Parts: sequence; C-alpha cells; structure tokens
Amino acid sequence: MSPRLPGKSGPNSVQKNSGTWMAMAIVLVLTTGFIGLVSVIMPAIGKMLLVVAALPAFIAIHYFTWGRWLVATVEVEERDFGGQISLSDDQRIGEGEVE
Repeated sequence: MSPRLPGKSGPNSVQKNSGTWMAMAIVLVLTTGFIGLVSVIMPAIGKMLLVVAALPAFIAIHYFTWGRWLVATVEVEERDFGGQISLSDDQRIGEGEVE
C-alpha cells in the first residue's frame, strides 16, 4: 500500500479566509456595540475615540502615500539601470576601501 500523498482535498483559500472575515465582522459588531453602550454613560467617548484614531489614520495615509511612491521609484530605477545596484561612497568606505 502506497503512502497517502497530500492533495487538494482540504479546504481551499476562500474557505479558510471566510472564517477570518467572519471573526473580524463579529469583533467589529461587538466593539461597535460596546462603544455605543459606553457612549450612553460617557458622552465624550466619541471625541476621545476621534483623537485616538487620528494617529493610526495619519500613519496609514503616509504609509500608502510614500509606499506607492517608493514602489514606483524602484520600478523606474530597475527599468532604467537593468537591476544593477551601485554602492554609494558611504557603503564602499564601510567595506574597507579608502577614498
């Protein structure tokens, strides 16, 4: 009898990801409900959450803005220079070469 080889009989990636999305949706609903209950007791929670959410939003905006710019720049440089990387003077000095 030959050993059983792994096949595609297991769950595919869509089935695996559906559980993750369901868990995230449940957490979002529970968090929204909790914030709603707390806002009844403490009405200023909305302003506090706005201040707390501003920093991650600022970071995300910069990540996507600068990240897309950097990817585009790297693609242009790879196209222009054919993937050749040139060491800068600082890197050459660090390897033991003297100016």
